[in-house]
Formats: sequence, structure tokens, C-alpha cells
Amino acid sequence: MGNETTMHALFDHLRDNDPVVYLDHPDYEPFWVLTRHEDVKYVSQNNDLFINNPRTVIVPQEFEKMLLEQFGTRNGLETLIHMDNPKHRKLRSVTRDWFKPTPIGKLTPMIEAIAHEYVDKMEAMGGECDFVKDVALLYPLRIIMKIIGVVPEEEQMMLKLTQELFGGQDPDQGRGNEVGDGMGVLLDFFAYFKNVVEDRKNNPTDDLATVLANAIVDGSPMEELDQISYFIITATAGHDTTSATTSGGLKALLDFPEQLDKLRANPDLANAAAREMIRWVSPVRHMMRTCTEDVEFHGQIIRKGESLAIWYPAANRDERAIVDPHKFDIERDNRNQMAFGYGGHMCLGQHLAVLEIEIFFKVLLSRIDWIELAAEPKWVEAMFVGGLKSMPVRYAFT
Repeated sequence: MGNETTMHALFDHLRDNDPVVYLDHPDYEPFWVLTRHEDVKYVSQNNDLFINNPRTVIVPQEFEKMLLEQFGTRNGLETLIHMDNPKHRKLRSVTRDWFKPTPIGKLTPMIEAIAHEYVDKMEAMGGECDFVKDVALLYPLRIIMKIIGVVPEEEQMMLKLTQELFGGQDPDQGRGNEVGDGMGVLLDFFAYFKNVVEDRKNNPTDDLATVLANAIVDGSPMEELDQISYFIITATAGHDTTSATTSGGLKALLDFPEQLDKLRANPDLANAAAREMIRWVSPVRHMMRTCTEDVEFHGQIIRKGESLAIWYPAANRDERAIVDPHKFDIERDNRNQMAFGYGGHMCLGQHLAVLEIEIFFKVLLSRIDWIELAAEPKWVEAMFVGGLKSMPVRYAFT
């Protein structure tokens, strides 16, 4: 899905006319598509009826076969988003306390310093930059890499691998056109984090990598494949989704200038604005679930063993659940939005994501005089995590 306008036009049509539709494509195993808020919420909160395995995200059949051969599962590396209970609950508990609001709040000075660093960069660039490539991709990357313990010299490598993983369908970001290229990306991640695990076991520090490398589950050290998978989802989802929201959030402010003026005049609205940006962008496009028994949605029977995809951008623009959903409103009460998921698999890093976005826009709008688009934005062609890949802007500092 490479364009915001066409994506939402499609979802608007499906919610109103085909809220539960069967998709049979020659390159993919068939699955059902759900687009209404009530259905996405119901699936998300019933984790025994709708399980994550064996299909968690939409990937081509041929790639699923390769993953099965290499890792013994059609998902490949089994991260938290792929797991079902009781394993999911046990492994989630390893970092649950680390990602609670109070510990995350203690990161505020570090995040503020990094936000100023990238706003300094914008100022030094002389009034014009590609906001996505020069700022939005790098700001949350620096934060999550610092949290994990990856040195700055390796950030670009981690960014490249993340783009290859999440943007594999995009000609500018994918590693190549062959099915095996996706496998190569996973194996490169595995090799890198395998070394990180070994280092933190031998040289523990106070970073998140040390927590994961030395984690105990059911009285024994966490299995290596689980550790590597944990690192991968933390390192990739920990910055790519926030990058997409930072750039998409700025675009929303430019598209709704009265909201930009309101936020500039009321910095205390930055937290609510960050949450509205997350709803607006909904960077995680979908998740797959498999039914453990027959279930009915709007007259359609989805059989036991069949898969369905729940679409978060569609749920977050559903007027049945959200008032005037196509309006960007930084004062909106966003307790009903679904961008972080819902239920047992709600995003662990949600408090960190909100804080990063809140702080960045507080810093940017306190220092910048004006900002506008300098060219038409471009979108990543991706089905799992999506957003802008280019947004040239012009601006002036006070």
C-alpha cells in the first residue's frame, strides 16, 4: 500500500460495502479481510479464538515455504508478535516492567537531548531538507539503539536492515526481487544479534540488551532463537513505526494548519497530539490471525483453521467508533484508537513511542518559525509497516 489517499479510499469502501471479504490471490494463501473497528477489537481481545500462529503477517506463499524450511515455522523468527499464550505471556514479562510509564519517563532527558540534536541538524541544513530521510528515520533510531546498546557507528546498518525487512515490496528499500533476499535479511539480523547476546552475557551493562541476553524464563536461560527474535522486533518496530508517525504527523500538521497553530500556541497539547498522530498514521497496517473454531462476522462464516487480516488504519478511520475520523484533531480523546493493537498483544513500546513524538514536536515547534512542503511526499510500498519514504520541506528558524 503505497499511497495514503488510495489506501483510505479502499478501506472506506470495504467498511461500508464488504467489511468481511475473502481474498484469494495466486501469490498468497487465501485469507479474510476485516476493516471495521468493532471486528478488529473483537479479534484482538480474543487471543484463544484467534491465534497468531501459524500466520502473523501477510507474506507470499513461496517465502512462507522457505521460512518453514529454515526455522520450522511459516513466520520465520518467532518474535513477541508471532507468539501465542502461554509462551507470549512469559516472554512479554521479561521486559514488561522496563517499558512501563515510570521507567520510560526517566528517559526524558536523553530523548530531549536527541530531539534537540536533530532539530539542530535541520537548522544547520539551511532551510531545506528531506524530513523523512534526514530527521524522522534517524531520530527514533538513535533512541532505540541507545536503549538497546547498539553503537552509533552501526545505526545505518540497522536502518538498512529494517527497511529491507519492512519495506521488502518497495523497489527503493527491498534488498532484491528474489524470494531468498528476504531470508538473507533475517539471517543478517540473526548473525548481528547473536554477537550482541554473547557480548552482554560476558560483559553485562545497564542496557536493554543485557536484560534480554541474561533473561530467565521458567527457571532457565531464554532460548537463543527467542532472544534473537526479541532483539529483532525491539530494534525494528522500536524505531520504524515511530519514524513513520513522526513524518506522517508533521504532514498532518501541514495538511491541517489550524492544528499546527493550536499546537504551537499550546505545547501542553503535545501528548494528545502525539496520540492523534499515531491514530492518523497507524503505521502497523495489519496483523494476521487464525481461527481456532468457526466464527461469524456480519453473516460471513470464517471456518476453523482459516486466516484473517485485521487492518488498523481502517479501524482507526471507522466513523462507527470514532467521531469525524478523517479530521486530524490534536484535542481528540484517543482512548478508542487501535494503532497499538488491543488486548494481550497491545504494543509494549507504546509509552516510549508517545514520549518520543511528544518531545520532538515540543522541541521543533518551540524553535521553528514556519515550515511547508517543498515537493510532493512519496510513500513506502509496504503491507506490514508503512509510511512516508520522502517528504522534502522548507522552513525557517526564529
